[in-house]
Amino acid sequence: MKKILYVTDVVKLDPATLDFACYLCNLSHSKLTGIFLENLRGEARSGKMLKETALEGGINVQTENVEELKEQCLADNIQLFKDSCEKRGVTGIVHRDLGIPLEDVVMESRYADLLLIDAATSFSVAKENVPTRFVTDVLADAECPVVILPESFEGLNKIVFTYDGRGSSVFAIKQFTQLFPELKEHPVVVITVMEDKNKPSPEERYKLKEWLHDHYSDVDFIVMDGNVKTGLLDSLLLRDKDFIVMGAYGRNAFSTLFTPSHAAPILKLIAQPVFIAHQ
Repeated sequence: MKKILYVTDVVKLDPATLDFACYLCNLSHSKLTGIFLENLRGEARSGKMLKETALEGGINVQTENVEELKEQCLADNIQLFKDSCEKRGVTGIVHRDLGIPLEDVVMESRYADLLLIDAATSFSVAKENVPTRFVTDVLADAECPVVILPESFEGLNKIVFTYDGRGSSVFAIKQFTQLFPELKEHPVVVITVMEDKNKPSPEERYKLKEWLHDHYSDVDFIVMDGNVKTGLLDSLLLRDKDFIVMGAYGRNAFSTLFTPSHAAPILKLIAQPVFIAHQ
């Protein structure tokens, strides 16, 4: 892996999320490309709202003029991004995207190995829940795997693969493994929540075990009966400092474990990094 994207609104960059972004870059010997989205063609937020958002991100601006405010935030946040990368020994590159945020991100993802985004990223006038509509659209449309950034990063304990026997969940596991061969010595936990209507066969589970043991040195399997949504939440909420891997995220349905989109409540409640890939 060589090119990782870090997506942010020019008005608000959360410096805490750069800890994990730079960790991944150092791990994979990749550069970090900051995608600064300005939303010039569709900005609906007022100068007052943008000023409040900037203040939440640690930038105290004096103006409520939208153009002037964005320019100041852009300059300050680009400098913060560059300083953070330099401090952590990462090559940081900046792309200033001036169009429609979702279209810009999808185009950028077409030519990248991995995309990183904060689940709270939003360009909406209204207050939004996490993950925001913009983030769920990115998850559905991105043309490379996406990682939802953790609120803070203090090290990595285990890798958690969620598995339901479908091709798309296996695809996500394989994508993660190919992108992060450096994590082969980390302990792996595979979580399967079994529902009567959708159970991986014993043969499928054996083949996954065989494949995983070819790539990881320490693999454990947890199989539970019950509801997928509540079972996953119960399992994942108890975890700390783990990297969670999930399958395809779509607008209409999660085509792997989650129907329709059980990942949304999980992303609301857990503070771990979450890797999501779709075919």
